[in-house]
Amino acid sequence: MTTNTAIPRDDTGKLALLQHLDLNLPNYAVALEISTYDLAQLKIGFEGFDYSLKAQDAANNYNNALYAFKRALRDGPNNANVVPPPLPVFPTLPTSTLYANIFGFVGPLITRIKKHKNYTEAIGKALNIIATQGSDVDISTLQPVLSIDFQGGHPVLHWKSNSTDSLELEADHGTGNFSLLTIQHITSFQDNTELPASGTAVIWKYRAIYRIRDLQVGHWSQVLEVGVKG
Repeated sequence: MTTNTAIPRDDTGKLALLQHLDLNLPNYAVALEISTYDLAQLKIGFEGFDYSLKAQDAANNYNNALYAFKRALRDGPNNANVVPPPLPVFPTLPTSTLYANIFGFVGPLITRIKKHKNYTEAIGKALNIIATQGSDVDISTLQPVLSIDFQGGHPVLHWKSNSTDSLELEADHGTGNFSLLTIQHITSFQDNTELPASGTAVIWKYRAIYRIRDLQVGHWSQVLEVGVKG
């Protein structure tokens, strides 16, 4: 029986595991003798971690927008938009009392589940707590692959985390120079940079590189060119 525990390294994977356990562990609570306290702590951990990631993304996006605003004021071009960005909209703060070291609770909980007399590999698979066996990834070879769709005319970029912590995304909005757009801990980002004037089109370019523990790893992605219309 496979007993290796799969707690992902990246925040996106950790959040997905918490959400999956919060939704599915109650189905096995009686058989595995999981208490209502355990389930409540799991839900609080999920809600708190979900809030922290969404709030961090809102703050990062606002910080990046402020940087772009400052750069336009300082360096132009002369036709640049110099309207201050709107204040960030943060998610609703959880009402429960949060606690530190969520995975210090979840890790032992998973171990206890796997040691229970009623535990089976089928339950482990249903709860996503069995690690996928595979060879270690050489982080020096990692390279993001960007894909795109649109929301309200704005590009929405997507990528896979590949067990990294975050993605550093740069953009060239028609100036000929790349600059930092955002650092994302989730696997998508909507670029809300002001669109071109009505009836015109501009080529925007994007490139990205993975980060682990706040350091760049692997290679920059290929440049993705996108036609954006006003």
